[in-house]
Parts: sequence; C-alpha cells; structure tokens
Amino acid sequence: MGIETSHTIISVKLNEQGFHDIFNKYYVTLCVFTNQYVEDEATAADIVQDCFVKLWQLREDFSYLHQVKSFLYTAAKNKALNELEHNKVVNEYAQKVIEKQKDTFFHDRIIEEETYHILIDAIDKLPTQMKAIMKLALEGKNNSEIAEALNVSNETIHTLKKLAYRKLREYLKEYYYLIFFFL
Repeated sequence: MGIETSHTIISVKLNEQGFHDIFNKYYVTLCVFTNQYVEDEATAADIVQDCFVKLWQLREDFSYLHQVKSFLYTAAKNKALNELEHNKVVNEYAQKVIEKQKDTFFHDRIIEEETYHILIDAIDKLPTQMKAIMKLALEGKNNSEIAEALNVSNETIHTLKKLAYRKLREYLKEYYYLIFFFL
C-alpha cells in the first residue's frame, strides 16, 4: 500500500497504488462534502474528480496524508464555491435576458396593435365590398374562401383585392413600411 504510518504523521507515496488507495478512501466522502455546497450530486462528483486529477498532476508536492487531505478538501470547497458563483452569474444573466425579452415583447406588441388599428382604419375607408374582402383576408382566408363567403366569383375577389391594395397603399403611404407584413 502507498500509505505508511510512523507515530501520528502518516507519510504517503502518490504512485499509482497510493493514489488509488486515497481515491478509494476519500472519493465518496469528498462527494458528500462537496454536495453540501452545490446540492447536485453529478456536479459534486465532477468537482471531486477534477480535484483528484489536480492531485495527480501535483503528486510530487505531497509527502504526508494530512497535506493530501487538506488539499482535496480545500480544492473541493473552492471549486464548489466557484461553481456556485458561476451559476449565480449565469442565472443573473438569464434573468436579464428574460426581462429584456419581456420588454421587447411588450414593445413589439404595442407596435403591432397600433399598426393593426391604423390598417383597420384605412380598410374602413374602402368601399363596402372591398372592405369586406380585406377584413376576410386579414382573418387568413384565401380568395376562394372569401368568394364563397361573399357569394361572388374568384375573379371578382382578385380584381377587388388588387384595387383595395392600391387604395390602401395610397391611404397608408406614410405607414407602409409598418403594415406591409399584415397584407
């Protein structure tokens, strides 16, 4: 075994066998310790594994078991606190993005509503049959459905719709860029 006892100080050789002995002895305990900080077993296990990787990389720096234990517990605690801080930053950023999206959605919704009202006002200025055609078109109906609903031919719908678009362009020339997507 890689661990030797002499009085109360335990020396340690971190060769492969000594490392495996320490890993087997402290891995679960370090996971439980770390989980008290991060409250996520998978994250705690990842942190502890990272600590053991670092221990292996620095194995020449350790002569005694108390140094190894101190290193592992300190590294696990620091990595857990760093993980918590990282998660806090990520969550704060996510909240800011959500708030910004709410503001953008609200702003976009207001513009959409105002644009819709401008369009409806312009449609209301059209002759009766054109007005009916355009309102049905706004509901998403195609020319055949509009023709059936108004009991006229498809050609009539097509012609009146073209005329309505021309009149609407004239009525809405200063708003045209806003309402183009509605038509």
